[in-house]
Amino acid sequence: MLDHQARPDHSYGETSEVFGELARLAPIIDATRFVASAALLHSEEIGWAWNHIVLSRLMSVQEGSDISTQGRLLRWYSPLYKAKVPVDVLEPTRTLDGYKVVFAPNLYLINPDVVSNLTHYVRQGGTLIVGPKAALKDWNNVFFTDIPPCGGLAEVLGTTVKTSPYRLGRAPMSRKSVTMQSDAPWASGETYASLALFDNLEPTGAVVLARHETGDAAVTMNPFGAGCAVYLGCEPEERFYRAMIEWLIRDRKLEPALRTDADVEVTLRAGGGHRLIFVLNHHAEPEEIALDKPYRELIWDRQVSGKLVIAGQSACILYEPSA
Repeated sequence: MLDHQARPDHSYGETSEVFGELARLAPIIDATRFVASAALLHSEEIGWAWNHIVLSRLMSVQEGSDISTQGRLLRWYSPLYKAKVPVDVLEPTRTLDGYKVVFAPNLYLINPDVVSNLTHYVRQGGTLIVGPKAALKDWNNVFFTDIPPCGGLAEVLGTTVKTSPYRLGRAPMSRKSVTMQSDAPWASGETYASLALFDNLEPTGAVVLARHETGDAAVTMNPFGAGCAVYLGCEPEERFYRAMIEWLIRDRKLEPALRTDADVEVTLRAGGGHRLIFVLNHHAEPEEIALDKPYRELIWDRQVSGKLVIAGQSACILYEPSA
């Protein structure tokens, strides 16, 4: 905010204004906490182990699609962001109570604590969605000798993985497709391009929701305890994930903070009798949002309804009393 001669730069006035707004709104904001209906699991240990394999053996696959840990996380996070569903990014051993859906794009390594945590979560009524190449190695980065997914996850997921005739990293991966079954709970009958990693699944109790073009199971869903576990043995194009998320929203398992197609970031905080929807426009151009009901906008301190225009590089806080 100050240059080397202690002169205010272009951000000084904006920063002063922001701190003034925060001081005015602190009593309300401090009474709230971030609210998310979903958790996205990420582990630095798993990420390191997986990226080592990508860099040493799977670069031919990486050329067609980003299969790094970061790429796999973004493939799942991006449609959640666009659907305005707030999500917590957590270590897989963190308590998962309170989340209706837990996404696990990369469970390449597992240990007893991780398996116990996920098993408890699903048994108590949660929905777990796991990506391909799950539970192949232990926490020491050593392959299990069991048929994957290992460590007890096969029981939760209700499926095992067949031996694949295709060895990753030995040659450029050909494009494949995934077709949803006619009775699938989302995108029934739709076909999607499968862009990256895949597993050929062999259900041991799970229901098949989609198949690869070879006829092998690609997506399964397994009732377990009071919840269910979905295994995505594929990494399809983005519209697949968006359709899956819309199903979870319709099923009241995910809650968007605000329904809008505008390219803005939306987060939710609640508590102390308040419900605050933060809307941030990271772009230079303004974004327009159609509001579903009237709100009190706290930064401008005015009532807003109908169409709300958020200036470029700006934000607003929509307020409503909570039940």
